Amino acid sequence: MKRQQRIRIIFSLLPVALLLCFVYGYPLIKAVTNAFMGFTGKSAGTFVGLRNFRIIAPDIGKTIWTTLVWTFGSVLPAMVLGLALAVICNNKFKGKRAVVAINLLPYAIPLIIVASCWRFVYNSDFGILNVLLKELGLIDKSISFLGMDLALSSVIVARIWRALPLAFLNYYAGLTTIPIDQYEAASIDGAGPVQRFIHVTLPNLRSVTSSTLIVLTVWTFLVFDIIYGMTGGGPVDATKTIPMRIYSEMFAMKDAGTAGAWTLIAIVIMVSITLLYWKLDNGED
Repeated sequence: MKRQQRIRIIFSLLPVALLLCFVYGYPLIKAVTNAFMGFTGKSAGTFVGLRNFRIIAPDIGKTIWTTLVWTFGSVLPAMVLGLALAVICNNKFKGKRAVVAINLLPYAIPLIIVASCWRFVYNSDFGILNVLLKELGLIDKSISFLGMDLALSSVIVARIWRALPLAFLNYYAGLTTIPIDQYEAASIDGAGPVQRFIHVTLPNLRSVTSSTLIVLTVWTFLVFDIIYGMTGGGPVDATKTIPMRIYSEMFAMKDAGTAGAWTLIAIVIMVSITLLYWKLDNGED
């Protein structure tokens, strides 16, 4: 009887499994195989081994470094700021609902609109930031925030602004589930606000931190819109992350082989980071 039930369950899940394999499996297999195939010149449609990787080899190191700086430079500050705002909003004060709504507002704005808004903020001639700094007497001439030296930092700030609401929302929801009894017991034992935060709040938010960190890391790693809308990957290659390389190779260079090679590198890095997160999280159990 149990065997028949298992068979029925398997057959009932089979259509969904086949659909998922088609939707996710086929593009993945296609991207991986493209990395070892030629798409230009005489080698079009033939197996070329590691040639595509040799073509992109000069840019791999710098691009991976830029991508990691972009990813963790955006995710970690967004997590810290999201937690701080969640702790503040977890207390009762006048105008709390308005503050929560304002904190969630950036998450409702499409990424390409975020890029356009921040590009306007950073504009060297009439951007709000340069105008404000001049009015305060902090600078004499405009700063090129999207120039070679500051471009990566500038797009990271824009990404932090966009990613912060998700971290805030997750932490805020997690804080509401912590039993008040734990805080009362800690207070009776003589724990101050900082000690209660370290020994009560943070341990209870561990699962929230882990899941939010993984989601934000994956999403930020793959974000294309903000960088494309603000800098287009430039100036030169200052903000050219792996997704920007994939776009450039696929649509500008018309070479699905090198685009596939960059895709395979992205897959390896993301799987490695995710496994590392899980290992660190389970290692502390």
